[in-house]
Amino acid sequence: MALNKIPVNLITGFLGVGKTTALQNILKRKPADERWAVIINEFGAVSIDHTPFAGADENGLVVKEVAGGCICCTANLPMQMTLTLVLRQVKPHRILIEPTGMGHPEAILDMLRGKFLKDVLDIRATVCLVDPRQWDNEDYREHETFIDQITLADVLIANKVDLAGEALTQDFLEWGKALFPPKILIGAVEHGDIDPNWLNIEPFPNRKALHPHAHEHEHHHHHHSEELPIPEVGKPLMRESHGLGRYSCGWVFSPDEVFELPKLKAWVASLQNVERVKGAFRTGVDWVLINAVRGEFTIEYLAYRRDSRVECISANPLPWKTLEDGLKGCLLNVSEMKTV
Repeated sequence: MALNKIPVNLITGFLGVGKTTALQNILKRKPADERWAVIINEFGAVSIDHTPFAGADENGLVVKEVAGGCICCTANLPMQMTLTLVLRQVKPHRILIEPTGMGHPEAILDMLRGKFLKDVLDIRATVCLVDPRQWDNEDYREHETFIDQITLADVLIANKVDLAGEALTQDFLEWGKALFPPKILIGAVEHGDIDPNWLNIEPFPNRKALHPHAHEHEHHHHHHSEELPIPEVGKPLMRESHGLGRYSCGWVFSPDEVFELPKLKAWVASLQNVERVKGAFRTGVDWVLINAVRGEFTIEYLAYRRDSRVECISANPLPWKTLEDGLKGCLLNVSEMKTV
């Protein structure tokens, strides 16, 4: 590594593959005496992925969001501004960048290698997570961005192998070993349990995208870089976004509103044609993160306390108002809230 340069890694992977969980696992093993910065980009205008990192600033970690768009877009100014801010104010020992699951990595890598950053950053391995079940789906195998996330990766990791099963995981790993140029490392993990040492792997210098123009079309994002206000009780904020062949809608609820966890579980389980649901909810004295992909969902407790918020992503427009009514049906009524 060149003297004084800051190592930077991209953590890529398609929608719902478990990138944020992998980041959490990496950061648990961060050297205590180092400052790390994480830049998270989400597809929708209501950001969720920063919520698991609430309170992390005290542990040498700074998390910055680029919400409501796609940092893979060429010359994306919000991304450049965020990165410049991190370099000047945080002065991190390492930077990790998690693009949106539909984002093409090439423009980000080009920006990091550009003349303004090449003397500052030391680009380390690009890590791509893949759910073998997605790889086994023809719709994904024909998706240009999905293919190039894999193509541009130095480290290729099969994640959620406990759900994919041994046979399918082995098929994916054998396929990965036959790729050219070869991957520097191919692995298989459960629950995003990535070895932090993989971040230090030297990248292959001449990886080229098979579909270099995939990030230049289907972009119709509505950027909402402003901090969303805290809404009033009974008046949740709603934000819609679309692009890259996907549609999303997010809601933000007052922190004074309390959700019933069993009803939330039932609401998530009842959703049709929603690829991913992710939300941070106040459920009484506790706040939880619900992360659902294709009907499978996990729940974890959060230190986050600002508000309740949720984002749904689908391949087609959905009756968002109906989904909002369902969310409101998961709230405790006023008399019940007084006892919480």
